[in-house]
Amino acid sequence: MPRLTIILDLDGVLITNLPTQPEVLHTDGYTDFDASCVANLNMLLSEVDAEVWLISARRKGKTLAEMQVICSNRGISASIAGMVPVYAEGMKRSHETIRFIRENNLEHYLIIDDNRVLRQLPRSMKNRLVQTDFARGFDEGKLQKARRLLG
Repeated sequence: MPRLTIILDLDGVLITNLPTQPEVLHTDGYTDFDASCVANLNMLLSEVDAEVWLISARRKGKTLAEMQVICSNRGISASIAGMVPVYAEGMKRSHETIRFIRENNLEHYLIIDDNRVLRQLPRSMKNRLVQTDFARGFDEGKLQKARRLLG
């Protein structure tokens, strides 16, 4: 089986503090991640051969090396393979996702994101989407959904 590509958002997936709450910062000065969501992601990563690509708006203004350190500092067990390109400022997340999947001829992938615009994805891509709830993130139920989608 080919290597799985996980297209991963951060806000609403690993970062679950509501916008009305102050950001909780890690010792490195960047927003902290929800430890239980990280544990669930690590559980999934331990079960599959996967590479992680960030699609979060937080990738803007950061280098891949910086995001690798940030994710490592928060206990993510896999190295971040890359960041989905910022194709055009203001481009909808659904369009970024579609373009990335098509440009890279991805066939074995999983999208983990809370963005509601992803409901506009073509059915074949929506069938590989684990859509999280902003305040709960990648919780146990979403981990189970990811497992079901991967068969």
